Amino acid sequence: MRKRLKNWMRRGIAALLMIPLAAVPAAGAAAGGQGSRVLRVPFPQVAGLTETAEDGSRQGLVVDYLNEIAKYTGWEYEYIDTDGDHMIEEFLDGKYDLMGGNYYSPGFEQYFAYPDYNIGYNKSVLLARLDDSSINSYDLRSLDGKTIGVYERAEENIRRLREFLSMHNLDCKIRTYAYEQLPADGKLYPYLASGEIDLLLGNGFENPEGFRVVAAFDSQPYYIVTNVGNQEVLEGLNMALERIADANPNFSVERYSAHFQDQSAIDIRLNEAERDYIEGRGAITVAVPESYHPLFCLNSPENIHDGIVPDVLGKVSEFTGLGFTYVYADTYSEAVRMLQQGEAELLCFYMGSEEESVRQGVTITSPYAALNNIVVRNKAATYPDEGLVCAVVEGQPMPTGITAAEVRIYPTITDALIAVNSGEADFTYGLASRMEWDIQRYHFSNLVPVTLVNDRSNIGFALRRPADPDLLTILNKAINSLSSQERAAILDRNMVSIGTNSLSLMELIYANPMTFIAVLSLFLLVLVAAVLGIYRARMRAALMQNNLEKAEAESRAKGEFLSRMSHELRTPMNAVVGLADLTSMMEGTPADVQENLSKLRASSNYMLGLINDILDMSRIDSGKLVLAREPFSLERMLDEIQSMMAPEAQRRGLTYSLQKEIVHCGLAGDAIRLRQVLTNLLSNAFKFTPAGGSVLLRVTEDAASDTAATFTFQVRDTGTGISPEDQGRIFESFEQVGTSHAKSQGTGLGLPISSSIVQKMGGELRVNSQPGQGSVFFFTVTLPLDDPGVPPAGGWEGQPEGMLLDGIHILLAEDNDLNAEIAAQLLEIRGARVCRSADGRQALERFSESQLGEFQAILMDIQMPGMNGLDAARAIRALTRPDAATIPIVAMTANTFKEDVDAAMAAGMDGFVPKPLDVNYLYRLLDDLLHSGVSR
Repeated sequence: MRKRLKNWMRRGIAALLMIPLAAVPAAGAAAGGQGSRVLRVPFPQVAGLTETAEDGSRQGLVVDYLNEIAKYTGWEYEYIDTDGDHMIEEFLDGKYDLMGGNYYSPGFEQYFAYPDYNIGYNKSVLLARLDDSSINSYDLRSLDGKTIGVYERAEENIRRLREFLSMHNLDCKIRTYAYEQLPADGKLYPYLASGEIDLLLGNGFENPEGFRVVAAFDSQPYYIVTNVGNQEVLEGLNMALERIADANPNFSVERYSAHFQDQSAIDIRLNEAERDYIEGRGAITVAVPESYHPLFCLNSPENIHDGIVPDVLGKVSEFTGLGFTYVYADTYSEAVRMLQQGEAELLCFYMGSEEESVRQGVTITSPYAALNNIVVRNKAATYPDEGLVCAVVEGQPMPTGITAAEVRIYPTITDALIAVNSGEADFTYGLASRMEWDIQRYHFSNLVPVTLVNDRSNIGFALRRPADPDLLTILNKAINSLSSQERAAILDRNMVSIGTNSLSLMELIYANPMTFIAVLSLFLLVLVAAVLGIYRARMRAALMQNNLEKAEAESRAKGEFLSRMSHELRTPMNAVVGLADLTSMMEGTPADVQENLSKLRASSNYMLGLINDILDMSRIDSGKLVLAREPFSLERMLDEIQSMMAPEAQRRGLTYSLQKEIVHCGLAGDAIRLRQVLTNLLSNAFKFTPAGGSVLLRVTEDAASDTAATFTFQVRDTGTGISPEDQGRIFESFEQVGTSHAKSQGTGLGLPISSSIVQKMGGELRVNSQPGQGSVFFFTVTLPLDDPGVPPAGGWEGQPEGMLLDGIHILLAEDNDLNAEIAAQLLEIRGARVCRSADGRQALERFSESQLGEFQAILMDIQMPGMNGLDAARAIRALTRPDAATIPIVAMTANTFKEDVDAAMAAGMDGFVPKPLDVNYLYRLLDDLLHSGVSR
């Protein structure tokens, strides 16, 4: 059997040429790096799998995996050069500890120990004869009815071939060949060449002459194997491969693509009609701007390279036989006009987007290069910032990701750089290689490049629209036939740094900086005594102004980020909470499902609390946290906290009580923030008090006058207590004490936020505690007296029953389809009829066109494309129809800061519902607005 297996491998049956991999840990060393062990690995020269570079380094898919495995196991490897004829027999004789690149077959398990995870999939290809014009790679239907030759023992490849044929609804005959029918080299090419079969199932790394690839698909997986019975190494393999896949699920795909960039590329060929088209036409005229590094440099005085465009057109000529002649323009915009006016048939490169090409009346080919872009700014400017002037090259539109207060057009990129260097403009944007060349050539001293992340332009040719379909197809075929190596070689030849030969005065200064500095220093000494005082004063003023502007810009950017962060996090959470609410309202929902939905809502509320903590802390740091002054009832607020916290205490097995010694209940202040402080202190007490303990909330009125009263709030527990050294840092951001389990339940921001809120109320949050004796958190604040007001209309809590909104017609403005669907169903489940508009303008038009009284309420998202919710609300209120001023408009948005609430109220809205939606609050608010006329 050994000899048979060896012959099988030699002949390439199932492409089993194993990729030798790195060695396993030494005897007695467990996986995970407990000591170093050297494992022996065979290393045949197999392209893409195990290769030795010119510098002697080992590389390939197997080597990448072995190196990554060693990070988890601590293994070292001894690579042993061998070949496919001897490797299998040597492995079976025990010469090696690991071997890579194996395919799996049940019959091989007696010879090789396979791990649970593979290292990537090989590619299978279908090969056809070059002269078989009946089979087209672009039309898989041409494979229908053909005969495919396969080796009968390649069972896994045959199974995947059948899946491929079934997926594409192809009816092909599969002809199998036995081991005895294989030629000496183990290849079935003679059967394909003779016409006995129409197609041959082969491996992706094969590239036989006289045949072409017409289809490719994933084939068998590769494995790294060890010797049967070597359990220690096998366990190390499984551990490391599992962690690699868990840390980066795309690791195998990334490494495979790195070593097999053009493997199994579908063969691209010109058909007979296209060849006739080429023979019948003359040379193509190409519009080019002269000396445009690195794209076109034929006429450059440096004469270092031709440019990317001439090199690519040379490859296109080799592939197609087309000829090209150049028509020169002074600028890029002039070259574009030459194409548009028919003076040239082809533009050598196009710098705009697909949308811009339609506007300019041109058609872009497939890209032949991808080049980096950068922003170049003046040293005195800050990018990004407000009020900036951007210098744009004529014919090259500014991308959407680059913003400026003013845009100025210049003929060339050199003119744009001159404007930025002189301060006429603040920044410009374009190809990095082109602008760096100009900066080096002209020694611009006031320019600073700003690197942009993942900002690349795909460069292609352009034809006048509508394009000649034959010419467009031929050009695209030629471009797409370029391999990644050919494209990289073209870029490497042309992405060079170019200098100048002649020296101007400025260049002479750059060449002799020390001499220039010495002469300039002598001159400056004469002036320094007179201007030093003024200079220092101006410098201090300029520095202060710059720091002030920078701080203001950072504050604005931070505020915008917080707003975007809040909106983007709350929008998907709204879908999660909404779907949970909808599902829980469905009749017949099983009890276990209801329990899971309850846990989902609890987890969502927990996550929302974490988000609010982070946002609150950021606003506190930036000084933007403002307390409201509104009338409220202290007694009612304490009773609500009691109702809310008592079930949680019962669930934890704690005794929770409330003691009130207060005279005045009607106060003025920020009840929401006061409630936030108390619930946070109670939550912490619950968290750090074991079952059987007790927690007390005690509120006492210490003093009062005709206008204000002073209260002390205490939260006392019998928990674990806090050591003296920890008491000083628990009020710092992200600091936590206690057990690991308790630490994991939060961000460490609750106490810092509570302390900041209490300070803004005029008090100080303090703690008394001893380890093992519990803790007391307390603070004293003075609050103005006021009328406590009336409770919210409706008075009901929990989830309402029945058709609360029966007969109510609601106009919903929401741009997110999923959130709109959820909101509509939440309303319809209580009897409402919902009409949805996708943005503010549609909502305005729909309301304007409706009959008087057709809608009883409007729910309005704030952040929408086109017209936003604020503008739409103002426009509705400005309508002359009678119900425009009275219809309730409720903001329903993920923008939840106080300024967002104030902006909604200023725009004429009556209520504000933050996302994720609290469905009970939404029902209560609508009930108040529709039946009681209460305005929020």
